Amino acid sequence: MTTLRDLVVHVEDEWLSRHAVDLAASLAAQTGARLTALLVTAPVNAGVGFSAETASLAQQLGQAQRDALLGIGERLAAGVRQRHDVAVEVRLAEGDAVDALQAHARTADLLITSQRDPAGEGGLTTGQSARLLVGAACPVMTVPYVGWTANGAAAPDAGALRRALVAWSDTRESGRALRDALPLLVRCSEVGLVSFADADRADVAACRASLRQVADHLARHGVQTTMTVLSQAEPSMGERMQRGWVPDVAVAEALLSHAADTQADFIVMGGYGHPRLWELVLGGVTRTMLETMTVPLLMSH
Repeated sequence: MTTLRDLVVHVEDEWLSRHAVDLAASLAAQTGARLTALLVTAPVNAGVGFSAETASLAQQLGQAQRDALLGIGERLAAGVRQRHDVAVEVRLAEGDAVDALQAHARTADLLITSQRDPAGEGGLTTGQSARLLVGAACPVMTVPYVGWTANGAAAPDAGALRRALVAWSDTRESGRALRDALPLLVRCSEVGLVSFADADRADVAACRASLRQVADHLARHGVQTTMTVLSQAEPSMGERMQRGWVPDVAVAEALLSHAADTQADFIVMGGYGHPRLWELVLGGVTRTMLETMTVPLLMSH
């Protein structure tokens, strides 16, 4: 796939969702893709055991919730039409947000979601993002809650997604993410490839050889790249015994630091986890990146 034709953006609130919607609209404007804003409301429980009065009240509250959410969606869509001259289909679904997003992912080229602000509402939690990632049929781009903008733009703008950082490991997940990101990578002015190796020379050499294959593949698509291998020494026993020490967290921190040093506008990486046990076996780097991202993160599983 070398272009985008169907984009779905998750709308849950007015503040956090605005960043994701603006980014999605800018992408749609550049690529001519159809843009759908998906709003999901919780089902109304007004079944057996409720009195007629209670059931009626529950229905009214449910309708009020739907109306409020539709109002948010329509206001965001109106702003998008004004700023980006892009049509937005506002679609309402009922049920679990992750289930609804996964269903729409089956006929989408990219899902765009928001990271949950730990101090507030809106966006997806790390657990929800993990569930979505391992069950989605298309890549997922998550916009950080910190109110990210690229290159000083007044609002999140896909035109500013010009510097990409691809985190590479020689795995199926990395290969999938690389191919899924091609529609964005071919538009970039700078693409950095980064891989992590143990401190020994053999591992560093193997990483460089793997990155060279990736660089050659992208060059055939017209994408020029730079390559970086970051090596880290094995953690000491003291570090391992520190309370809160988690394997792979240092890798995620180094990746975010490298993204900042290279002024990357977004990061591409494979997401690791098991569809049936996503909460237990989500990869350490994946979880940490979902929790601490500072720029949009495009992941594929």
